[in-house]
Amino acid sequence: MPSTPYFMNVDLDIHAHADLQPLIDHWQDQLIPLVSPTIAGAHFVRFELADSYPTASETIQYFCTAVENLPPDLLQFWQQCPKRILDIGYESGTERPMLQDALPMELLLKIAQYFTSLDISLYPSE
Repeated sequence: MPSTPYFMNVDLDIHAHADLQPLIDHWQDQLIPLVSPTIAGAHFVRFELADSYPTASETIQYFCTAVENLPPDLLQFWQQCPKRILDIGYESGTERPMLQDALPMELLLKIAQYFTSLDISLYPSE
């Protein structure tokens, strides 16, 4: 069935050298762990938001606020994680119009400050 391109979600992938459970516990009401260390068998977790937002910018801003609100000990742990990846997911669609999704400069500066990578995943239409 034909579809137009659309924003799906943003995932946050974190790789660490130590147990991620303190972050998981701290964010338990805000973020949902999709893949947790017990499943991955490593110091890795993938989060998505408990609430959804209609744009990548709004979703990423929420992740930035979650990081900004970490207590000092968890913020220090966060900064030591070698990979803190935001992954924006889009459905590619099969019809027009094209999707253009801008990230404001202020948000890009926050992304550069808090995260190690910004990935974009395009999922084919089914």
